[in-house]
Amino acid sequence: MVDENSNNENGLDQEEEIDVYSDLYSTYTQVTSLTTNDVDNTTYPMTWKTVALFGSSTVGGLLFGYDTGVISGVLLSLKPQDLGRATISDWDKELITSITCLGCFVGSLLGSPLADKYGRRITLAIFCVLFIVAALWMALASNLVLLVFGRFVVGIAVGTAAQCTPVYLCEISPAKIRGQILALNSIAVTGGQFLSYIFAYGLYDVNGSWRILFGLSAVPAIIFLSMLDFIPESPRWLVSMSKYDSAKAALRMIYPTASPGQINLKFNELVINLSKLKHYQDEQTSLMVPLSVRSSRVTINSADYGSVANLRSLHSLMNEPSGTNHSNKTVHHRMEPRTKRALLIGCVLMFFQQITGFNAFMYYTPLIFSKLNSHNPLLPAMSIAFTNFLFTFLAVYLVDLVGRRSMLLNTIWIMTVGLLLSTIGFQHENVVVLLFAVSIFVAAYASAMGTIPWSSVEFLPLNRRSFGASCISCTNWLTNFVITASYLSVMNKIGTEDTMLFFALFSVMAWFFVYFWYPEVKGLSLEEIGKVFENGIDVHYVYRNYY
Repeated sequence: MVDENSNNENGLDQEEEIDVYSDLYSTYTQVTSLTTNDVDNTTYPMTWKTVALFGSSTVGGLLFGYDTGVISGVLLSLKPQDLGRATISDWDKELITSITCLGCFVGSLLGSPLADKYGRRITLAIFCVLFIVAALWMALASNLVLLVFGRFVVGIAVGTAAQCTPVYLCEISPAKIRGQILALNSIAVTGGQFLSYIFAYGLYDVNGSWRILFGLSAVPAIIFLSMLDFIPESPRWLVSMSKYDSAKAALRMIYPTASPGQINLKFNELVINLSKLKHYQDEQTSLMVPLSVRSSRVTINSADYGSVANLRSLHSLMNEPSGTNHSNKTVHHRMEPRTKRALLIGCVLMFFQQITGFNAFMYYTPLIFSKLNSHNPLLPAMSIAFTNFLFTFLAVYLVDLVGRRSMLLNTIWIMTVGLLLSTIGFQHENVVVLLFAVSIFVAAYASAMGTIPWSSVEFLPLNRRSFGASCISCTNWLTNFVITASYLSVMNKIGTEDTMLFFALFSVMAWFFVYFWYPEVKGLSLEEIGKVFENGIDVHYVYRNYY
């Protein structure tokens, strides 16, 4: 219990009474009546510290994008004699390209337990070390086996980053700009892809340039490790590990202009939210709440917001194992129905992101245009990569204004048009028409579908966020692997026109999926988003309650 007679030390003159169990099915806090002191209700200031924080936190996206794009330049410059072979077949190219996706799948599985046990920040540091090792390994590879192994290892690093980076950004981002910060990671991805094409173009006539291209990928990872001291751990993870002092320090880094009272209030909310989430799990697994706690009401004076001793006591009380038998404290929680629904939506949207064929273009564009007798196949590839990079900024600008759902509905049909037009370009082997069609597809894709599926981690509660991010990321890489490992073979067998029609069919299906099942969550706190999936999937929750 917290002392009701504490003196007011933070200048907050309102006392709030919190019923700990007023709503077991709510994961968002009721300690928000002092809205003037809620730091998330104020305009977030972009200082050099916050820019450095969010910019350095997206290095995983930069490496992800660079590795995605660099393979295009590598496949063009790689010579059979470089690997001690007489020829390099389409199957060899598909293997070199797609094996990274399998590595990414493994990395996505590893990312969840690492991020939950050691923290998001340390996990990102581990993946950077692995990325440096893999980059040097690939640059020095002397045969196909060694190169494929290096590509698999770098895939593990990229998969870990792709899983952990959105979780980390989601948990450190203020509610008002969370969509923009998550989209910032996509800018890093598309920026990395564009940089890889620039480097590949500049090194096009250099013998063995593919080794240099692989080696350059170690540079961003080295920069990230050098800035590690300036990057805070996720305060939500720290609270979940009962590291309260560190959590408050992290909040001060994330909100550098916030007052002590605002930091204390935010910290207090995180502790209450985590405690309510714990007991929501207990209720879902049919555990009885202790009578002594169930009947209690905790009165917290506003002066006590952020008191580490008081919040530690409250957190301990609310996490007291249920029942009277304390000899058996191991509880295995089932996933809550609303979390299952949220995770399913995130995974399905990620499936549609990959099955519509974008990465097939990113990996194989130079090869496609070289078969169409393009003078320099890297030029149209650079144009497409630049389009992807440019329109990702549109996603950043509009995602929190227009909303995730609206952005998807207004761009997926344009993706379909671009895919249908590309069939005409392939049919007539017209480079100009094909470049125009693919640019339309990529522009529409980058504006929403390329960004928003990664932000689906915001649907998930803290206790399932890292695991759910792994599931979403694994969906990406498995689908990506299937497309990447078969694209050249399928294109040679059924023709490029039918391949584009296949992608267009799935883009139509994606539009209907978003229309009927994908909810809008713009402006909602991470804790309130759980309400959207409380009874089914409330697609219009935001519009009905706030607009």
